[in-house]
This record gives sequence, structure tokens and C-alpha cells, in this order.
Amino acid sequence: MIVGKVRRAHGVRGAWAVESLSAAPDVIFTSGAVIYAGDRKGEISGDATASMLHIEDGRPMNKDWLVRVTEVTDRDVAETWRGRYLLADTADMPEPDDDEMYIFALIGMQVEVDGQGHVGEVRDVYEAPQGLILEVETATGRPLVPWRPEIVERVDEERNTIVLKPLDGLLDD
Repeated sequence: MIVGKVRRAHGVRGAWAVESLSAAPDVIFTSGAVIYAGDRKGEISGDATASMLHIEDGRPMNKDWLVRVTEVTDRDVAETWRGRYLLADTADMPEPDDDEMYIFALIGMQVEVDGQGHVGEVRDVYEAPQGLILEVETATGRPLVPWRPEIVERVDEERNTIVLKPLDGLLDD
């Protein structure tokens, strides 16, 4: 499962500024933990053994986490990781409450407008001061949709679908 996204390199020794997509980043990014290189759909990139990353150090840094892994030793290599996703074994993750879900689980979900049908897919999720914002890939672009009760009608985890209320102009770029 997706637990983070590399935002940028930090320092000269190959550390990353990582956006945590986990409710338990202190567990995931702790020294000695193992994570994997992956993609936005939560799939491991290539061979699982080759994609394995061993965390040397992880700690909070502003809104991100500062993470160092033994496999990345300099800034040039760390820069090539910008925008990549980090995965963890689901057995290492605490279960979310019944009325909660992990942010990473939203990525790739189908998006429908109630009464109008399928309109797109969640491409990315951003954390803003006012809350989560979904980037929805539609046939005409990638509008940003705030995660608000007046906009999101329901989440159907069985169908992997987010249903939005019909609001004029919501999905316009």
C-alpha cells in the first residue's frame, strides 16, 4: 500500500522530503523499517527485492517527513526519485477506523457524479490548509475537487468509487 510520495531531495547525502500518505508515518518511516519503490497505483516497481528500501532515519520536518534510506547515498540519485511513490507491506499498517480510509486508497478510485455516471479517476491527492483536494482526471482535463461534505456524497469502497453531488462547474478546468 502507498505510504508516501517523494517531494524532493533534501541535503547532500540523499535524504528525501516525503509527503506522508499514512496515518502512522512514525511507524512506517522509523529506522530499520522496510519500504518499497512503487507507482501511484500501489504496485511495486520491478522486482520486489530490487525495489526494497531500508530506512536509516525518518523524522518529521515541517509538513513532510525527512527520510534517508541506505540505497540512496547522494543528492543526485535522490533527485531522480522526485514524484515517486513509496509502499509498505499492509501487514505493517494499523487498520483504519470504520469511518476512515487511508489517503493513498483514494488514488485510482473512479469518480462519479450522482445521477450522471462516471466522470473520471482520482489522479492524486493534495493536503491543503483547508483539507484534502482530489485531482480528478476527466476527458477534458484535471480539475481539483475539494474533499468537503457538501461536495463528496459518499465513498463506495466495494466499487472503488467516489460519488460527488451534482454541482454546476465543479469539474470544469
